[in-house]
Amino acid sequence: MAALTRVQDKVKELFGRDSLDWLSVSYVIDWLVASAFFFLGNLVSHLAPFEREFSPDDPTISHKHHSNQISGTTNGSIALYIPLIITTAVCAMQRSAIGIHHSALALWAGRSLAKFTVECLKNRVGRLRPDFLARCKWDAAAETCTGKAASIMDGRRSFPSGHSSTAFAGMTFLALWLAGQTTAWCFTAPVSGREIAASRLGRLLLTLAPLAWATWVAVSRLEDYRHHKEDVIVGAFIGTLCSGICYFIYWPSPFSADSFTPERVGQPRATYAPRDYHERSNGGFELTRLQDDTEHV
Repeated sequence: MAALTRVQDKVKELFGRDSLDWLSVSYVIDWLVASAFFFLGNLVSHLAPFEREFSPDDPTISHKHHSNQISGTTNGSIALYIPLIITTAVCAMQRSAIGIHHSALALWAGRSLAKFTVECLKNRVGRLRPDFLARCKWDAAAETCTGKAASIMDGRRSFPSGHSSTAFAGMTFLALWLAGQTTAWCFTAPVSGREIAASRLGRLLLTLAPLAWATWVAVSRLEDYRHHKEDVIVGAFIGTLCSGICYFIYWPSPFSADSFTPERVGQPRATYAPRDYHERSNGGFELTRLQDDTEHV
């Protein structure tokens, strides 16, 4: 408890005395739920998938086995740490403790929800990868696969694409967050200044860059013959949807001009803040309880 108090005192020293007024035990529950989704997804990924019947003459699963252009570890690290580093650095410069917390929580929640959804679908659908027969090493005489069991099992987990889902979960969050900081996707919000940073197209390009990376990851899965096109499309959709849902829980819409008023621009939602928490310099701006004018009559 003493250590926690020291941490809180240090945060208040760095970000301001009211920088932790938004804290609520509900955020602890959110972290636990998000983490549960992630670890359950890991658990499901180690279960045996549905064994779909196949024909050794099926051309859609007869491609050669290729190495990954982008490994799962590299893809997962980029999708998690790049958005986390960027958002943490910017929110630290803004002296926004709630911004750092909400960025990390929304990113982790979206990633975890997408992982759980994808792993459950992979195991229940059991679709064969385009290189399944290369993994299977079909023995016509014995009418059975003779390849490595782990490789064969992974070959039955094509739908949907985990790489695509992971990349789009991380990069959709970053794109939404950047749009929320720059008004790039809200064309009715005014942009002040005449410097290069005020360029509308420049800001739009900045927000689309993360999505371009995610798209490249998805396309590489087709080039490597690890997934069918439907796998990649659905995986990207799941990652985008899960990330978008979790972003909007903790951050205001980057499409609304109301999110870019001077006191609100770049600030997250105070999702569980006390009802009298309103427009603090280092926090959110919502959930304010205004007294009825009649109480003062």
